[in-house]
Amino acid sequence: MLARAIIFLPVVLASGIIAQLDSGNYLAQIIGQVGQDMESNYSGLRSIELRPLLLEAGMSRDAVDYLSGAVDRIYQIITLSGVQILIFLAGLQSISPSLYEAAKIEGATGYEAFWKITFPMITPLILTNTIYTIIDSFYNNGVTGMIQDAAFVQLNFGVSSAMSWAYFITISIILSVSAYLITRRVHYND
Repeated sequence: MLARAIIFLPVVLASGIIAQLDSGNYLAQIIGQVGQDMESNYSGLRSIELRPLLLEAGMSRDAVDYLSGAVDRIYQIITLSGVQILIFLAGLQSISPSLYEAAKIEGATGYEAFWKITFPMITPLILTNTIYTIIDSFYNNGVTGMIQDAAFVQLNFGVSSAMSWAYFITISIILSVSAYLITRRVHYND
């Protein structure tokens, strides 16, 4: 329970929804500032020492750049993946321990138990998390900003409506293709 609270706390503190509820609200401004401060302070796990260590170990520069970038953005990564982590935790806890006991009695290794029990049982959650992540990635970007600007700044509601429909159709196509590709491999336990 404590691990869930620790993982989900950055999601709550830096929530874009909470920070954007009312831009005139002083509390929303404080919450948004706390999220930005925590991101800048706790990315203090900077990769300053990590980069030379990995380069001396013989890793390629691309791999070192990728790993050091991930360390620099650890707070942002946790903030964006908190909901998905909670969904996976709930799914893992819903798997019956009797399945693992039966597999152990039959002589299955941990590797086999993962690929034959755990992974098939969480495939519906992989689909759910993929769809959630795709939708979340389209939430706040330049296109939504252009749509809002056309509607509420330029007061051009027709253009904004057309842009919204085109954006909706694009996202629907991406979601349909992704869901189709993943659904073929989803195992539903009846």
